Amino acid sequence: MLGRMKNTERQGRSLKDKKTIIVWVVNALLLIIAVALAVSAMSISRTLLSQQAADFWKGESYERFAQISVFYPPDATKTQTEIMAFRDSIDKKLLDAGVEPKEQGKNWADAYCTQTKVQVEGERGASDATAIAVGGDFYLFHPYYLLSGSFISEDDLMQDRVVLDYELSWKLFGSTELEGMSVKIDGKDYYIAGVVKREEDSFSSRAYSGEPAIFMPYSALTEGEEETGISAYELVMLDPISNYAKTVVKEGIAGEKGMVVENSARYGFLKIFDLIINFGERSIETDGIIYPYWENAARLSEAYLGGLYVIIALILVFPLVCLSILLIKLIRFISKKIKFAAFKTWDVWDDRYARRDARKERKALKMEQDLPEGKASRFIKRRLKMQSGQKKEWDALSGKSISDFDVSLTSEEKELSFDIESIVKQVMEEGSSDSDFS
Repeated sequence: MLGRMKNTERQGRSLKDKKTIIVWVVNALLLIIAVALAVSAMSISRTLLSQQAADFWKGESYERFAQISVFYPPDATKTQTEIMAFRDSIDKKLLDAGVEPKEQGKNWADAYCTQTKVQVEGERGASDATAIAVGGDFYLFHPYYLLSGSFISEDDLMQDRVVLDYELSWKLFGSTELEGMSVKIDGKDYYIAGVVKREEDSFSSRAYSGEPAIFMPYSALTEGEEETGISAYELVMLDPISNYAKTVVKEGIAGEKGMVVENSARYGFLKIFDLIINFGERSIETDGIIYPYWENAARLSEAYLGGLYVIIALILVFPLVCLSILLIKLIRFISKKIKFAAFKTWDVWDDRYARRDARKERKALKMEQDLPEGKASRFIKRRLKMQSGQKKEWDALSGKSISDFDVSLTSEEKELSFDIESIVKQVMEEGSSDSDFS
């Protein structure tokens, strides 16, 4: 019977150990998956180069810069004249915030663009393409990979140069080495400045329509025609106070219908958490804004990042529950240890008189050991006996002298009787004082 009980107990203990091991293994796997997803989430915020203009412009500076974008609906686009007027106000706004203009360079950079459909003709025929008319420092915000030639700028002396993407260059010429060659747009010749390769990340690839693209100066698109409205404006500027740059853009160029986005802060945890909470509202678009593909890619990456955060949170539920249970058990264990330590401390304090008697006993033993070998008096032994608690015998002896007991001393012991008697008197005096104290 006893053997069965022991076997049952061993089996129960073995089963409990197996369950514990399984729980630890499951927690370890879940944590590994959560860490892998967290690393993936961190990489998402660095995937889109169009969202990193603030870092590019900042360089090695310790100052804080912010990247702001504004997108306009078709009925509220901006003109180039309005953009120029806003540019003139930026330095004044920064000066009001206590930021002095730089002796070389600027505290800000901007770009603007709009897009339309065109037909482009080349050596091998014609192709429909998306024309992105750009102004300002557009390629700071969109650092495409340059396959050949160079980019274009609004500061170029001649505003008749264009940049083709990889797909359009192969459709029209079957090559990417096209610098100096020409294409026709609406019957007008434009010279090719270079060929670029657009982003190949999963978000940009899914957000882009797939149609070949050509980049041209904004002034060239509107030359001799009614000015085409600017649908997107981008700014990177010094941000001396949190949200200062965003406020400047809202008050200066956004207008009533412009959608303002702070690109440099869009992947922050609180921003993504707010997106998760208000995900349904975000999908409702009432202003009719047509976002460029790079903004659609960024919005897609935000949604993907929010989904990763939700998955990570769900994965961590089980480990957090286990951790909570472990912490509760640990607190209980520590509480018991503290109570036990307090009890032991009180017990030690309460036993202080026993420790005092033990010290006296050790002192008496040491005195006996210090005497010559074989010369120890029985009065020392009796003193040790009295230390063990025989108080009545101590009281009977306390009034007698050594001569009353020294009846069987040898001649050698008599020679030491004076010394022994003085020792006994000293010990008896100490015992008397201790007895009074107790």
